[in-house]
Amino acid sequence: MQPEEYGVMFRVEETHWWYQALHRLIFQTLQSEQPDWREKEILDAGCGTGSILKQLGNPAKNVGVDLAPEAVSFCRQRGLNNVQQADICALPFADASFDVVICSSVVYHQWVKDPAVAVRELHRVLRPGGLLLLNVPALRFLHSAHDEAVMTAHRFSKSEIRQLLRYNGFAIRRLTYWTTLLFPLAVIARTLGGSSTGRDFHSVADSLPHRLFKHMMALELRLLKRTSLPIGVALLAAARKQEAG
Repeated sequence: MQPEEYGVMFRVEETHWWYQALHRLIFQTLQSEQPDWREKEILDAGCGTGSILKQLGNPAKNVGVDLAPEAVSFCRQRGLNNVQQADICALPFADASFDVVICSSVVYHQWVKDPAVAVRELHRVLRPGGLLLLNVPALRFLHSAHDEAVMTAHRFSKSEIRQLLRYNGFAIRRLTYWTTLLFPLAVIARTLGGSSTGRDFHSVADSLPHRLFKHMMALELRLLKRTSLPIGVALLAAARKQEAG
């Protein structure tokens, strides 16, 4: 991301409705796929300013990495010392080091020159049968000024993520679009000139739109416990590292 975007993330990550929904979705998927996750070793690959890593707790087992020094600095401000600067395409860990890898809003980035290289590296550091949770922005036509600010190189389709994971040693457990109920507003904001900044649903915390979007995402998260959704602003995948052979 552009350096100033890390400051924005740090200020809003724990209160903005979108980040709250993303984190709830990650943790409800983690709980569903790996109920004993609190006893496992987890890597947050591309941890940003550290909100997910902080919620994981257990710094003796769980670690985060991010390529941006600004991100690492903000993690330190959160009191997180289990973070280091590193490239997800060349992780500083031995093979089969982790039971779970969370990689949220990372492989889309301009710094990741080849998403397949990143996914193979995530595969390498997972133990056999280990769980990958991968979140990415979806659908190329939604590219906007916001993508420029966060240095988006690629927005993915479901078929692209399916191929990316399967060709690099993962068995997909779950693959769904999300931010579905608000998708029409995203199209208006990003492609039809509904937002001068290109940011979908930008809202101030505790404003009426913020509360409305938060309630709509709570409904969507309940739906996502039961089914996958056909379209959305982002994609979430849960996949297992396949055994050799």
